[in-house]
Amino acid sequence: MKFNLKFIIITLIVTLIIIPISFNVFFLWDSGLSRGETSDWFTLYGNIFGGLIGGFFTYLALVLTLNDQKESIKKEKRPRIDIPYQSINFIELTEGKLSFDPIIIELNNIGGSIAKNIECKLSLPNYDEVINTLEQNQKSLGIDLKVSKTAQLDDLKSIDNKENRTAHLITTGEKGKEKMSLGGIHESYSEEFIGTSIPLTLNHEAKIYYEINYNVSNWINYIVINRNYTYGHYNERELFNFKLDIKYYSDEYGEFYDSFILKWNFKGIVIDPSKVTYQYVLKSTKVNK
Repeated sequence: MKFNLKFIIITLIVTLIIIPISFNVFFLWDSGLSRGETSDWFTLYGNIFGGLIGGFFTYLALVLTLNDQKESIKKEKRPRIDIPYQSINFIELTEGKLSFDPIIIELNNIGGSIAKNIECKLSLPNYDEVINTLEQNQKSLGIDLKVSKTAQLDDLKSIDNKENRTAHLITTGEKGKEKMSLGGIHESYSEEFIGTSIPLTLNHEAKIYYEINYNVSNWINYIVINRNYTYGHYNERELFNFKLDIKYYSDEYGEFYDSFILKWNFKGIVIDPSKVTYQYVLKSTKVNK
């Protein structure tokens, strides 16, 4: 689009300024070889150049229209990954035992062609905020939080790289749960291949799923079950949000990149004799690049 605009501006300058001035200068020069009045020749060539310029702009309009149509068809037919809002329930199990289900993100291909070689890269955009909040609330959550930095032996400078920071969470057993480690988490993770997806227009059940890193799932499950839900004490900064960078490919339309921010929204608690269910909605927002 930028190229087309630049081309049109240059064309207008040439046709409306440079050509008329050059045309006028040319006819002011008397070679002594012409027959008839100068005005006759001026009219003749003026009609010729006018027709050529008119034809050129007609051709230009046709080319731009065809390009716009191709772009519209590409937008309609290309694969397009979307992450819908998702209801996720966290269930508190038997007293004294910790067993967590993985958090799984549903991805849908809402475009018009197959999305191949889908890769997802997970990062935690509010990593610093969550770690700082958990450090302040360790006693109330019944956790022991250890924050460290790691570095490759051949590159000690990488100790300042945020992606190498690691935080480990260990439950203290003070909230009636058994003491155990929930593992270490990082601010960013490597790309993971998750497969290929056909469009929902062809099969509405053809969904593809990305499983959040095991340790991150453990952390979130534990915090959801043990955080304070009392009005005025509920702290939204205790849960990691997700950022998913998604790369996928189309045989016909090439490679695509999309990014989504996913944030938690607490909905309520359902209590029955056998379990306690904590209901959340994971809301997704596409990041404009």
